[in-house]
Amino acid sequence: MKKLSIIIALLLVQLQVGATITTEEQFSEEYIINHGYSEEMSRLMNLQHDQILGIPPTMSENVNLYRPWQNGVRKFLMYLDPGLDDEKFMQHDIKYTVRWDSL
Repeated sequence: MKKLSIIIALLLVQLQVGATITTEEQFSEEYIINHGYSEEMSRLMNLQHDQILGIPPTMSENVNLYRPWQNGVRKFLMYLDPGLDDEKFMQHDIKYTVRWDSL
């Protein structure tokens, strides 16, 4: 009986060791989404991971959803109101001086 309990204990330890995850899997989009995060959160986590490692972002560029004249109007409105979203969240360099486009 003692041998059987030792064998069962060893099997349980072996089953727990099989549940491992690599860092590449941890930052994959599929893993992040399957754990309840949104696609945008997955994109931001991958962007931050790439920034920490100092490599260029591996995410796809934003597809321009605007027509050329709409894009021009949008840029003009962003010039008037720098608080508008320019769809470059976490991609700006920090500048410590006041500029025309700062809030």
